[in-house]
Amino acid sequence: MSKVILFDADSLIYQAIYKVVTFGEIRALLQKGESRYAIELEILQRGYDRFEKMYFDVHNEIEETVPVSETKYFFTDCKKNFRKEIDPNYKANRKRNKWVSQLRKYLIDYLPNSFASDEFEADDLIYYNSQLYEVEDYIICSIDKDLKQIEGLHFDYYQMKLKDESGQYIIDEFGKEVKKRKGFIQISKEQAENLVFEMMLTGDVSDNIKGIYGIGKVKATKLLLNRSKWGKFRVLCEEYRKESDEWKTRIKINAQLLMFN
Repeated sequence: MSKVILFDADSLIYQAIYKVVTFGEIRALLQKGESRYAIELEILQRGYDRFEKMYFDVHNEIEETVPVSETKYFFTDCKKNFRKEIDPNYKANRKRNKWVSQLRKYLIDYLPNSFASDEFEADDLIYYNSQLYEVEDYIICSIDKDLKQIEGLHFDYYQMKLKDESGQYIIDEFGKEVKKRKGFIQISKEQAENLVFEMMLTGDVSDNIKGIYGIGKVKATKLLLNRSKWGKFRVLCEEYRKESDEWKTRIKINAQLLMFN
């Protein structure tokens, strides 16, 4: 059965633009008399070329295993991110990269089947779109663990790097070629639910969301192990209550920040 790819394009942009031009190259171009405008165009062109190559590689890898009927690309381009209104510190640890912003804007304007929103992030848009299909009808393509809150087939393109830059298969520690694809993972409804409770306990450092002090992934897994949904919620309440008199408010805020709304 053919599937629709719900593609988290944000992470791919960062990889595409990262070190696409070195400071040494920029200095050399300036010394040759190139204008800053021409250099910026060069950076963006190289970023786009790399993005295009990478998403074609990802598509080819997926289509060797799963028939694809359509691909939708999702971007975060929030001018009025609702999570910032809930907590101004949300993602305050992230530095803005103008090349990422410019390449994202270009792709949103010109890449077919591209979607962005003033209020919602790419993750939210992917979640909303996944609800339009049956679970077996889509595949979520992303490296973002947050999206594993969604039941169904996922593809992590970080795990598809089986060949080096010359096109040769990577050799493992035993001297054998690595040919097995590791990028696909099936997330069950229970696994998706567990991740939500786990993130509520641990928080998310990358998004500047504080969980319960002293609880990491290992401890969270132990606390939630073999419990019903109600049991997991009770653990959540108990741990938040230990830390703050305002525990109900904290749970509500973190749920709004961490879960799809």
